[in-house]
Amino acid sequence: MERDPLGFVWRTAPALHLAAFTLLVLAFGLAWVALDLLRIALDIGIGGTAFESAPFASFLRLQIDLPDRVADQPLVLFQGVSLERTPFIFATAAALAALAILGALLTLALRRIETAIEGRVTARLRRDMLRGILNARPSAREDARQAAALASEGLSQNAGRIGAAVITPVMAGGGIALALLYALRTDWRLALALAVLFAVTAFVWPSKLEAEEGAETTRRTEGSALRRALDDLVRRLPAIRAHGTGAQERARIEQDLRHRAAPVRAGDRQLAVAASAGFLVAVLVPAAIVALGAWLSLAGRATAGEVTATAVAGVVGALALSAVMRWRQDLASARPLFEEIARMLGGFQARGQYGGTTALPGAGALVARKAAAYDPGSGARIAGLDVSLPLPAHVAVVGDAASGAGVFAALAAGQLEPASGELTYGGIDLKTADPAERARRLAYAGGDTVLVAGSLRQNLLYGCPNPDAAEIEHRLTDAATAVGLDRLIHARGLSGTVNPGREPKLAAAIVDARRAVRAALAAEGMEDLVEPFDPKRYNHQATVGENLLFGMPLGDTFREANLPSHPFVRAILEAEGLTKTLAAMGLSIATSLVEIFADIPDGHPLFDRFSFFSASERAYFGDLVERQGEHRRGTETARDRERLMGLALRYSESRHRLGLVTPDIEARLVAARAAFATLLPLSLKPAIEFYDPEALCAAASLQDNLLFGRVNHDRAGAEALVRRLVRRVLTDRGLDQDVMRIGLETPVDVRGSDLAGNEIAAIDVARCLVRGPDTLIVEHALAGLPPGVAEEALTRLRRALVGRGLIVVLPELSQQMDTPPFDAVLRFDRGAATVDNRRRSVAAAQIPEPVA
Repeated sequence: MERDPLGFVWRTAPALHLAAFTLLVLAFGLAWVALDLLRIALDIGIGGTAFESAPFASFLRLQIDLPDRVADQPLVLFQGVSLERTPFIFATAAALAALAILGALLTLALRRIETAIEGRVTARLRRDMLRGILNARPSAREDARQAAALASEGLSQNAGRIGAAVITPVMAGGGIALALLYALRTDWRLALALAVLFAVTAFVWPSKLEAEEGAETTRRTEGSALRRALDDLVRRLPAIRAHGTGAQERARIEQDLRHRAAPVRAGDRQLAVAASAGFLVAVLVPAAIVALGAWLSLAGRATAGEVTATAVAGVVGALALSAVMRWRQDLASARPLFEEIARMLGGFQARGQYGGTTALPGAGALVARKAAAYDPGSGARIAGLDVSLPLPAHVAVVGDAASGAGVFAALAAGQLEPASGELTYGGIDLKTADPAERARRLAYAGGDTVLVAGSLRQNLLYGCPNPDAAEIEHRLTDAATAVGLDRLIHARGLSGTVNPGREPKLAAAIVDARRAVRAALAAEGMEDLVEPFDPKRYNHQATVGENLLFGMPLGDTFREANLPSHPFVRAILEAEGLTKTLAAMGLSIATSLVEIFADIPDGHPLFDRFSFFSASERAYFGDLVERQGEHRRGTETARDRERLMGLALRYSESRHRLGLVTPDIEARLVAARAAFATLLPLSLKPAIEFYDPEALCAAASLQDNLLFGRVNHDRAGAEALVRRLVRRVLTDRGLDQDVMRIGLETPVDVRGSDLAGNEIAAIDVARCLVRGPDTLIVEHALAGLPPGVAEEALTRLRRALVGRGLIVVLPELSQQMDTPPFDAVLRFDRGAATVDNRRRSVAAAQIPEPVA
């Protein structure tokens, strides 16, 4: 890539630059005409010299003054228009206004061109960086990370300077040349004086810019030091209060800040001197031109209009000169970015492009000859590997994390490159294979699974070349079933929602299936496994707040945390005498939790799972319990009461089992529920959707709509039994695929916080299966699973890949896993591979003994 920013920008958009230069030529021509109109307005319109001998004067007369030896009279190009004094003045003003408008339009067009150039240059830079990152070999991963940072942060910081990188010096040079030429047209002495002033400006202006940059840098340094000092002071506050060292700390920080302020004051003094010099130069340009022009005017060598127009031209030239000085500074700051980008792209090219364009066969022998590789992540390596695996076949690669088994899988999949030796598939060197073709023929599920922002469907289809194929739903279902994700997807579907407005038929079918679920529960004697929603009964599986609302909040108005402070809810609770009851219940909950978790540290899984409040609220509730226990009068504030009621509203008797909800409280809550629904103002109705036995609640989960109730947690195994029955009913009614579809559309956290580790690994395997690979390489999906679960998962996987290849890395090969027997078993130990003696009769012909 071009290391010089100017050369790179010019070669990226030469046509746009030529268009900009054309506009600049036109702009300079208009500027010359504007200066001449200014001269005419002062000399003819205001001075009136042209009207002394006649009532008319020629407006816009164009002529060239020829030397006396050539012609006695000037060469007239255009006679102009004869106008009286008043129309002449108005015409001059109108012409200047028209030039101003044309100048504004030219400026707009020029800025649009600069923006287009910036877009093209930035797009080309990012395209080159993207190509370099994607084609980087696995060994260049760290350089790829740095390149990504440059492509994002570096280009964003310098993008505004790129579009005008070539245009600015041309425009500035033209402005300076315009000023000098116009001054020369008036008198050579004015041109000489203006050139001297420009030279002085070019000498002073860089010092001013350096002083500004230095002052800004020292102030940023001082601000960072102050931030660190104050952060450290906050950290020391407990020790300061304990040891009374406030005066010492104040003196220490003030002394440190005085030391830090010295460079800032020095920078400010330097900036003041540079700013005064810059101001002097800026004032000196027009002042000197006016002074010299006045002397020339008295001598009869220049008119007042010529002097004024020349002074304006001098100001324009000075501004252009300051612009080119800033351009030099911007160019100096942008040059390292281009050099670093060029260096990185050169490094990517020097290492060679990852992959080629060679197509791979659907079957063939995977052959390693004297292959050696090292995995910097695990520290494992293999050396001198000689192996031949005819594919498709089912191959078990056995070994722990340090044995090299995972390195072999990553090597075969292209995640690592051979440090020496070669690796071929079907006689083709895998280095020359097209990466997309390699991923389709030899799919790899291993390493750290990368989740992408989006839905579960988008994650499973990541890498699929034809995501819109007609059979994609079938392939998704088969892949999810093969890796055991179907239960997860179905569960996520049941936790999802249905919009009746978009899917009215599905909503009606869910309501109809609700009756079928209740009938199936009754037929199998499992009615007690679900406690139904009933407007006239308290539901023990729901929280106190959920029982009060008997519906799902829409938005934050009736969110559980906001209920204690909502005026309408407080009025309902007061009317039923529940305010003090719930506050007392909350105090009992807080007291019990403070006692239960007294010896459990913050961040412990038990505390995070079962506590009603966060670790940061622990001290507050502990103090509240202590104050209430001492019966201090007036210690309970309105805020305390709301926080206690918030604890009570989150309480569920079936889950928390503190025995706090009595039949009397249940009856009062059911009465409050009825009052809430009856008295709810019209303005608040959009904030909640009530449960209706004959309609679907769009805000509630699909499972709540199907059960129209909650699973009874008092019965062991009730959740699994109910889920199984619900799925059977949905399958019988043809709704199971709709639930799976809803589950696939649920969003996935890219950090994987909503998924278990084995589920994340299964997503990676399913991605590979969806695109139908010839051979699947599984490196870590079975690691960490209990033996029985791992055996079941491997059996499903092998069944899904009958007739296709499978290379699976296993820490151990159990008898159950080896049924039916693998076609080959490759055992690794300390980087060397051996043939399992039990498989010699099957594998010896396929996997030769390693050459010593």
